[in-house]
Amino acid sequence: MTKVAAFHSKRPNDRNVYHDTKECTEGDNIESYNRVSGTGGRPRCDHCSRIDP
Repeated sequence: MTKVAAFHSKRPNDRNVYHDTKECTEGDNIESYNRVSGTGGRPRCDHCSRIDP
């Protein structure tokens, strides 16, 4: 498991969560131009939580 700086999507249709693990397939699907640094006050992604509890 590899930690990365927290980020979230700026697209309104994407899930309202942040990601912080490199292995998260949901976070990996967010295009670089739609990524915003930080948590945005959102809860952590369930997949990231399963990868790194």
